[in-house]
Amino acid sequence: MAAEAKTSHPSRYYSFDKLSQQTQMTNKTNSLQTLEPDVRRHLLDLVESIFKFVVDSKDTDQSAELDNMISSLERIQGMRQVLNDIRDISCEMSCNLLAAGSGNLEKTRTAVLERLRSYSWSAKVVIAIAAFASSIGELSMLVKHRDDDLMAKLLVKILKGHSPKLDLNALAEAGLTDGMLEVVRTNLKFSDSLKVQESMKEAMLEFYLNATKNIFDIVLQISAVLSKREDVHVELKSFSAQLRDISIQLQDNMKYIGAEKISPLEYEEVSEISTSELIAKIKKCIEVQDSEKLRNKHVLFLISDLNISIEEIKVLERLYEENEGKYEIVWLPIVGSLAYDDKAEARFLELRQMMKWIAVFPPRIKEVIQYIKRDWHFIKEAIAVSVTEGGEITCLNALPMLWTWGKRAFPFTDEEWKKLDERKTWTLDSLFDQLILPGDSGIDIESWTKSEATLVCLFGGGDISWNQEFIQKVNNAAQSAGVFLKLVYLGVGKNKGKGLTRNQLGRDILVIQSESQWQFWSRLESILYAKIRFGKKDEVMQEALKVVGYGGNGEEWAMFSMGQGAMVTTSGKTALTIMEHYQQMERSGMIGVHFLEGIKKYKKLITRDVHSCINLHLPAMGQIPGIMICPECSKVMDVFYTYRCCPE
Repeated sequence: MAAEAKTSHPSRYYSFDKLSQQTQMTNKTNSLQTLEPDVRRHLLDLVESIFKFVVDSKDTDQSAELDNMISSLERIQGMRQVLNDIRDISCEMSCNLLAAGSGNLEKTRTAVLERLRSYSWSAKVVIAIAAFASSIGELSMLVKHRDDDLMAKLLVKILKGHSPKLDLNALAEAGLTDGMLEVVRTNLKFSDSLKVQESMKEAMLEFYLNATKNIFDIVLQISAVLSKREDVHVELKSFSAQLRDISIQLQDNMKYIGAEKISPLEYEEVSEISTSELIAKIKKCIEVQDSEKLRNKHVLFLISDLNISIEEIKVLERLYEENEGKYEIVWLPIVGSLAYDDKAEARFLELRQMMKWIAVFPPRIKEVIQYIKRDWHFIKEAIAVSVTEGGEITCLNALPMLWTWGKRAFPFTDEEWKKLDERKTWTLDSLFDQLILPGDSGIDIESWTKSEATLVCLFGGGDISWNQEFIQKVNNAAQSAGVFLKLVYLGVGKNKGKGLTRNQLGRDILVIQSESQWQFWSRLESILYAKIRFGKKDEVMQEALKVVGYGGNGEEWAMFSMGQGAMVTTSGKTALTIMEHYQQMERSGMIGVHFLEGIKKYKKLITRDVHSCINLHLPAMGQIPGIMICPECSKVMDVFYTYRCCPE
């Protein structure tokens, strides 16, 4: 290499650094289009050239060839932004590579994903590999020119004895450079096949996105491993094997795209089988000693992914302990084969430790996953399939019955459900029936309902200002009306967080927390689920609809109760208005034991001309047209039935 060539272009130590800051585009949507489909392959051709340069032992100047390839890419509309993103991500990776082991992998991952948030996962992988190639290309240039270039010599000296040359050679020896190119090209073929062929798209999309995400993570892990000073050959060979496995799985699955039947994620056709055959397949997955426990037993097959909540497990555990041996529970954790990594296994073991029932190791049930999804309609929300001693299914999801009726729900049949669902009055004791409360909660429903002069107010919402104002005004109103007051805070709905604490609300407020709060909202959803399913439009349904409609959306709400009378349910705004004008009820004589009657009348008066419709979102607990995958994190999205009235 001529001397002037080595010294006149110091910026080439950063292989994509010839791009100008002024050419950055702000619209990433446009740049995303340039990656479909040919430019992605041009970009991979550039990566392949860099990899060849890295592992080439000859001291040849390939910078001109790389410059020409980059210049060709720059001429494509929108590609400058893509190359700018590659350069910035390369710098993030270089922090790991040059830090000699001190790089923060999770910090790098977060920064890279933030930079690539507007790209599809297919594009994310291509860009990540290109950035990785840029990082190691820079290191390779430093090593090759450290003897005859002052800047290179200085930078290598800064590395303090770290030998990137050895580590970079290890990439080729482990087969990683070829492995990365092969797996990403296979991934792009798979992506293109899905776009062309609509059949089977939903069935294979989750598999494809999990595979793509794993490729992305492995590339980042490789960059971190290369920063170590010790021998990394074993780790690199492990990554190479993982990439090879993903590539094989992608190739194997491509043949199912376009098939008439839904193909499983585990690479074999789903045949038509009977319920008894499916149950027999599942029982074969269970350990022998556990199978003996199930002999002549009614079984609930608890089916969920690894995101099942701790609260759900704790509530189910208490109900299980109360069931008097009438049924056993078997947990079948649904995890895709590519998604079951060390992190997923740690999560499984953590959850299994909490369970007092049988839990099946995820890899053992991979051959029945698609049958469960297809025949038992598992989507994402946990379900519990009830099976009798004789192998007869009594219910495809017994959880709503358990949340509503506890041990009285056994044997989980529609007939039993209808019989239990005969209560038509919206009262305090019916609302809290079967709700598991901690002993120190201070909530005594039985004594409260016996007292005609005790106003019980249940309320919720996350707005601390509203809550503090409401608590003050309801206290003033109760004191003026001459009634005792019990205030119970129930959070902000099942999926909206934990809500406020007693420290925020006041020492006299009873706060239902953790699994008891989760059960309260799940019971309300389950009550509505049953009412809708069986076509019962009674008072209980109407009032439960209000609470879930308000609280389930994170809004403020309140319910008032006195003695055995029916409760009054209001929105937060209405509740506050009523308490602000309690003097009008006083003037009408609605005090003492008549205070609740005054609340009812005044609510009717002020809401006569007020439009306040309810929007309801209930988790889907049955068969739906198909799944949707989050474009950001690639997880299966939750599915809800939405009931809307008037447009906002």
